[in-house]
Amino acid sequence: MKKNFFIGFAALIVITVGAYLLLPEKLVIAQDLSIDTSDAIAAKFLTTKNGWDKWWPGTKADSNDYSFRDIRISVDKMTNGSTHLKLLKDNLIFTGEVSYFADAEGSVKFKWDAIDDSNVGFLSRVTNYLKTRSAENRVAELLLNLKHFLEDERNAYGYKIYLNHAKDTVLLVSATTYPAYPPLKDIYNTVTTLKQEAGSQGAEQTNFPMLNVTQTDEHIYQVNVALPINKKINPLQNTTINNIPKGGNLLVADVRGGQNTVNNALMQMKIYMKDHRLVSPAMPFQSLITDRLAQKDTSKWITKIYYPIL
Repeated sequence: MKKNFFIGFAALIVITVGAYLLLPEKLVIAQDLSIDTSDAIAAKFLTTKNGWDKWWPGTKADSNDYSFRDIRISVDKMTNGSTHLKLLKDNLIFTGEVSYFADAEGSVKFKWDAIDDSNVGFLSRVTNYLKTRSAENRVAELLLNLKHFLEDERNAYGYKIYLNHAKDTVLLVSATTYPAYPPLKDIYNTVTTLKQEAGSQGAEQTNFPMLNVTQTDEHIYQVNVALPINKKINPLQNTTINNIPKGGNLLVADVRGGQNTVNNALMQMKIYMKDHRLVSPAMPFQSLITDRLAQKDTSKWITKIYYPIL
């Protein structure tokens, strides 16, 4: 009986000492995750307090202190490529940083590294090791939440941006210049003229009228109004026929709001294209879903923005 007791006790000592020797002397958190986004977006949301406030899934105590489940984060400083911080888990304080760098084409790797040097004593080494693994799981959750946030274009760019393909291949186009942004009345007068021209030759409108306004000088606005039609016609002196390759790639954003909102969406799409290294072979255009003359409330305007891309 005593012999079995001593054998069991000895085995327990061996296991205990072995566990002690195998456990790391320093407590380390190391997590990384690849996210389909760009360097610019990574910097915007990882290295600015405004960016953190938008994606952080927990609560915020003040400008530098964040909480998530059973951990707290204290932000020390932010640089161009990383955020230096402390992670607090019970009695442990992990000092480190979360950084990003280019990974595969079209993706960025986010890396969270932190260390706590206060791992002394056997019992504390065991319990602190378990706390460290729990904290590391929380970091993995945070990075996964950041991934879901950044891979939704509505968060990164303010609009849902997606790929579609050209269906309307024949456009009847009117191009003119204005000394200022064209009045709505003039745009819709042009649309009416294009409808009459198409109808006079037996062509039918196949989709909503299209608009592109480009400021080429301080007092010069190049205005293109187009009407999608079902067949080619002989254009008059002030109009032309443009052909769009069927099935061509179009980057699309659905926008609700007035012209300032539309202009902002156009700018964000340009940023999106730059971030994703996309090239446009032609001008973007607004598809005027809402009749803007009839609907006076600009918050109810619906516009699709199309950007041809290669």
